[in-house]
Amino acid sequence: MGFKKLHKLFGLIAIGFAFAAGFGPAFAQEPFYKGKTLRLLVNFTAGGPTDIFARLMARYLSKHIPGTPGVIVENMGGAGGIIGANHVYGAAKPDGLTVGVFSGSHVAQILASSGVRYDLRNMPIIAGAAETSVVVIRADTGVKAPSDLLTLQKPIVVGGLGRESPKDLALRLALDLLGVGHRYVTGYKGVAEIRLAIKQGEVNYSSESLTGYNSAVVPMVREGVVVPLFQEGVLSPDSEIVRDTRSALPSLKEVFVKVRGKEPSGSLWEAYKVLAGANSMLRFIAAPPKTPSEPVQILRGSFRETFEDPEFKAESDRILR
Repeated sequence: MGFKKLHKLFGLIAIGFAFAAGFGPAFAQEPFYKGKTLRLLVNFTAGGPTDIFARLMARYLSKHIPGTPGVIVENMGGAGGIIGANHVYGAAKPDGLTVGVFSGSHVAQILASSGVRYDLRNMPIIAGAAETSVVVIRADTGVKAPSDLLTLQKPIVVGGLGRESPKDLALRLALDLLGVGHRYVTGYKGVAEIRLAIKQGEVNYSSESLTGYNSAVVPMVREGVVVPLFQEGVLSPDSEIVRDTRSALPSLKEVFVKVRGKEPSGSLWEAYKVLAGANSMLRFIAAPPKTPSEPVQILRGSFRETFEDPEFKAESDRILR
């Protein structure tokens, strides 16, 4: 899995987050963003959790940017998020008017996924957010609890974005750890498309980040379409998988101990922990290479202020809970 490379890349991104916490706009001249429009380019299709996250930020971001620019959200999905990330890296102008709102891009780079042309080490990191994902299964499989997976007679059909997508890898690794066979259908452009495929019965097993789960999947749970099984969790400071406290669902580790009677271990578990680490910075905002330091510093401070905005917090808490 390239653990050393992953840790190095995570460290570089963490440095970017530290900068985001330490710099704010401090320029005496006319505001850089006055009369301009900032584009948030999402590397997945509309209606998915990354898109929801971006559009929530867009509603509050402008008032925290000196000059109150317009803020628009555009979607460029495909290839598990690679197409959009490649565009921000190689095609977007480094003028401070375009930033990428990404999910999963760092894992694709570590795995040297086919088609990756971006390098996050060359992209200024503006901000980031941690968030776990919730694994769900169609209710008509008869599964009511994770332990039912071990005796399930109906085939599990996993819906995914791409073979090297961290979402897909986490789903399949969890089943492999539990010793549960499955069939894999991949190539959906975004989570919204997978959600539709579950509704239509094309696939019966997938995951959603808390943003997508609470905003779009909880109604499916209430309607009896799907059953939530567990959360993937996040990494603690001592590199153990723990619950994201915003969800009451057990983590995969807790499920494994309950159904297998022992702690998970081995190479599959270590690989899964890397993916849980990806949840610890599931979404992040990055600028094109060579973007000047002035707009980067302004945006770092402005995103920080947005995340601290009481109205933003209240709405994001409503979505996540």
